[in-house]
Amino acid sequence: MMPKHSSRAPWGRRLTATLAVSLLTLGACSDSDGGGVGPSTIATVGIVTLPNNQTLTSLVPGDRRKILGVPTNEKGNFIDKPVTLVSSNPAVFTVSNDTIIAQLGGGTAYLRATSGGRTDSVAIGVRYRVASITLTPAAPTIRREGGQQITAVVRDGAPTPAVVTGRTVNWTSSDPAVATVSATGLVTATVAAVDGSTTTISATAPNTTDGAVAAVGSVVVTVSGDAVVSSVAIATAAGADNAIGFRGNVGTVQLTATALSGASNTIITPITWTTNAAGVATVNSSGLVSFVGGTGAVTITATAAGAGNAGANVSRTAAFTTATTLVNGVTQTGAMAGGAGVDFAFSASRVSAASFTAATSGGSGDGDLYVFAPGVTNGTTSDAGGSNFLCRSWNSGNGEECPIGTVVSGWYRLRLHAWTPGGAVTGMNLTLTHPVAP
Repeated sequence: MMPKHSSRAPWGRRLTATLAVSLLTLGACSDSDGGGVGPSTIATVGIVTLPNNQTLTSLVPGDRRKILGVPTNEKGNFIDKPVTLVSSNPAVFTVSNDTIIAQLGGGTAYLRATSGGRTDSVAIGVRYRVASITLTPAAPTIRREGGQQITAVVRDGAPTPAVVTGRTVNWTSSDPAVATVSATGLVTATVAAVDGSTTTISATAPNTTDGAVAAVGSVVVTVSGDAVVSSVAIATAAGADNAIGFRGNVGTVQLTATALSGASNTIITPITWTTNAAGVATVNSSGLVSFVGGTGAVTITATAAGAGNAGANVSRTAAFTTATTLVNGVTQTGAMAGGAGVDFAFSASRVSAASFTAATSGGSGDGDLYVFAPGVTNGTTSDAGGSNFLCRSWNSGNGEECPIGTVVSGWYRLRLHAWTPGGAVTGMNLTLTHPVAP
């Protein structure tokens, strides 16, 4: 016999394929609506969610679910009988026209389906809407360019509020010129912020599903104090004698030090200058380095005071290697073991010399003469010839000559080198000459 059509035929047409197949397999209902035990007597009532049997355990306020009560007889066949659907707690959800509507409250209630004296029920869970957001720390103070992580704790509107996880939180700063905030709540003060300036950092959790007002938490962030010193930069004033590195052992060099933040912005903070070899060079409180005649290495250190208790002092160094300065027409004497060398220095720009000539004579052994241009830090000497030299003279004996016809600014390095097969060199004279400036 053909099955009867349900009075809820419009719903039947909207059933998913899975549900339709399930109902068809229940078989035809009885053509008798009489009492007694028989095919038309309701044995069970089932509850189906449309479409796709959506979950009913994690609704949020404002969610809707279509439902269908399905009565069946003792043979498991569908019966076209009215089904009453009710909520055990309308504060959690209501039922209207076969639709579950999640309410603004939260919690768990039961959906009851009743037909022909038979009842079934399922649990319906509704999450409370976001009711409050607490931000910590409550009133942070940060330095310029400093950062502070703000943490948001979201709670629901239950009688005993519970922490809610998985909700989207949107962050804003009321004055980004003072401090900005990232999508994760990291607040960063700007370099332009003035002491005592404030901005309100807000975290918002929308309740969009039910149209409720979004929950908002906020804190006031105050900016006070310079950024913490991250690095120190050292520079030399303009001028031929001011290059850091190899140089003569006379004259002065003006150094300047700048304390920098992590964003490479200048921080005004005290700078302290020190030297590790006062016999080679001294330095005053303004960074003026004076070379006092000693030769060898010297390190000048600039130390910037950290910003308050939040930062430790930060240092940077400038290293000089000094050698005896050659003076026009003044002979210097060198002595070296085989394979060793001794350095001298000359800056043509200090005496306005357009050219110069270096020559050696006298003494014992076999010495060679090398000249390296200013700024050449990797120039080497060796019995095989060395590298990166501007001039090399390696005649037999100690009679060497290096004429330099075009000079550049900076300190030239002149090296006497003892050729190993010739043994030690003693009493080798070096004389430098250049045209006298008018």
